[in-house]
Amino acid sequence: MKFSMSIALFLLMCTVAGLSQTDFGFKSAGVKVGYIIPGNIENTIGIGVLADVGRIDIFSLQAYLDYWSKSYTEEMHWDWQWNIISLALVGKYSFQIPGNIKPFVGAGLGFDISSWKSKYTGALSGSDTLMDQTSSESDFDLALHLVGGGSYTFSPQFEGFAEVKYTTGGIDYFGIYIGIYYKLK
Repeated sequence: MKFSMSIALFLLMCTVAGLSQTDFGFKSAGVKVGYIIPGNIENTIGIGVLADVGRIDIFSLQAYLDYWSKSYTEEMHWDWQWNIISLALVGKYSFQIPGNIKPFVGAGLGFDISSWKSKYTGALSGSDTLMDQTSSESDFDLALHLVGGGSYTFSPQFEGFAEVKYTTGGIDYFGIYIGIYYKLK
């Protein structure tokens, strides 16, 4: 079901792109670092790369690749490891206001590849017998990305930005990022 939904959304996006004024091409590339707030996991730090890959009418298109990981111990005997890789294409609308600061909002679709591993190294309940049990799982999920923030032009080649991003996928999370773009065109 998710695969057929992804294909339908891709075809819809291609149709819209075909009927609109478009300008595709690699315009800029950037890096970012962020504070990640997952729904039910402790907060952590994430990193990412992004690229401006074109325009459709009034929207710029940006490709995102984000990564974050978190390891922690729960109740002294449970060790957890979470890893998330998020790949998305986001359409952004920048508000045209005077000055170097440009606020923006956007939304897009992508995929989240998430994995977790847990290890229990404690006594069996009601016994002195030690137990060592490991579990793991990984998922590939369709994800919705909502972003908002602002950018600041430092020079003709460099632009800084700050953004907040909410992602719903395998693990819903909220991120607060800062980063910089290098403009190629």
